[in-house]
Amino acid sequence: MKMLVFAILMCVAAMSAKAQVLTSETVNNVYEEVSNKSNSEFAFNAVKTGKDITAMFVYKKELGSKGMLTLKPHRKHEYAYAADGMLTSRTDYRWSDSQKDWICAARYDYSLANGEYCTEYSRYNQATNSFEKPVEKMVYSLMPYDGVDFISYYLRNNPASNYQLVSETLVKNVQYELIAEK
Repeated sequence: MKMLVFAILMCVAAMSAKAQVLTSETVNNVYEEVSNKSNSEFAFNAVKTGKDITAMFVYKKELGSKGMLTLKPHRKHEYAYAADGMLTSRTDYRWSDSQKDWICAARYDYSLANGEYCTEYSRYNQATNSFEKPVEKMVYSLMPYDGVDFISYYLRNNPASNYQLVSETLVKNVQYELIAEK
């Protein structure tokens, strides 16, 4: 369910930016938004290559024994982009206190074809040191001009089974509804 919520939030971020797909600009905007919140329990840092954020670090804010604020590593996200700036993947890591290192957890792959934008979620298998086949998928049916028309969410119980449709959502164009209310 966390993956579904994140995918919907990223879709809303893309739509609010008048974009149909997640791009380097979308990642930059999300980073600016979250890093500028002073009352958050998290702090953020980013690594940029040119204009692209290639890694984002999330630290949990903790008060030390003498009231000093410390930052504890929490999550790390690595981003890859196509030549046109479209986000192609995001790899997620969690911090391991026992290993004092980042542990790979999952990957989101993004693709665009035939008027559909697809996000697939794959778990990382520590035993095989590789990503499993995707277990969740969201498909965004794109409108010809700036927007998403329909979202379909698919799930499979294990990487060997087929995807099963879990839900479908029609996305209403908020701009037109606001104009109609006036």
